Amino acid sequence: MRIRFGAFIGQLVPYPELRDDFLFVESLGLEVGWIADHFAIPGAPEMPILEAWTTLAALAVETKRIRLGTLVTNVATRNPGMLAKQVLTVDQISRGRIDFGVGAGYYPKEHEYIGVDFLDGPGRTGRLREAVEVLDQALRGERVTYSGEHFRLADAPTHPLPTQRPRPPLYVAAQAPRSLRIAAQHAEGVVTLGELGATIDESLAKFRERMARLDAICAELDRDPATLQRCYFSGWGEEPIFESPEATTDFIGRFVEAGATEFAFTLYNPAQPLMAGGFGRHKYADRDTLERVARDALPSFA
Repeated sequence: MRIRFGAFIGQLVPYPELRDDFLFVESLGLEVGWIADHFAIPGAPEMPILEAWTTLAALAVETKRIRLGTLVTNVATRNPGMLAKQVLTVDQISRGRIDFGVGAGYYPKEHEYIGVDFLDGPGRTGRLREAVEVLDQALRGERVTYSGEHFRLADAPTHPLPTQRPRPPLYVAAQAPRSLRIAAQHAEGVVTLGELGATIDESLAKFRERMARLDAICAELDRDPATLQRCYFSGWGEEPIFESPEATTDFIGRFVEAGATEFAFTLYNPAQPLMAGGFGRHKYADRDTLERVARDALPSFA
């Protein structure tokens, strides 16, 4: 499986600046532009953040080639039938350029803002599993009847039909065995990241262990593990990957050896106060750095 590179571009700036960031990333030849999906940023609730799917619809019109998606949509905040309709609408607007990441939810305060229960770990995973089971059908344009603990649909039709067949690629954010199993059962890809505060060596060891477990689950399910994309979302741990071209190349190479087939690097925009106010700059790339990485580091992994 060839290695794929994308950029995470947080929508914490006015739309014209976000659009320009996406057009810049597209001009570099990166394959995917990802955004977040949050109601508000915990710890900075007054900071503006654009809603994910309406933003992606606009970006689908403004861009031409780059694929678009969410890292990740919190399934607790939307009925999966309605969410499928949003995804399929943007899939049509983009002419088939949507990659769709989902997760179980991470910030209790964000759930509290909108009156959604923040369940314990098994509860959030159960809700994720139900949502993914619905999305697996609905994103194919099928009618869905589903009766679960968290979601219920009654012969629900799904329109428009998918532009991508059999459906837009679905990624599941997974760190633990239960969510890894959901990805192996239903998804085209898994998204994982380093531990907060962890070194590259510590994150790499966890990642390698996670990929081995994923391979074992695929074997249990009689699924070819090579059919599952493994996206590493960098910058959560203490990962000074942009200190030098050599550091970037070494980082990519080590994670590829451990099983990564895809990377999401964060594009740093100085207009984003949250990031400018305390995130380590060597974990994120400004425009000049990302351009250098695309020119000097990524071609060797093509």
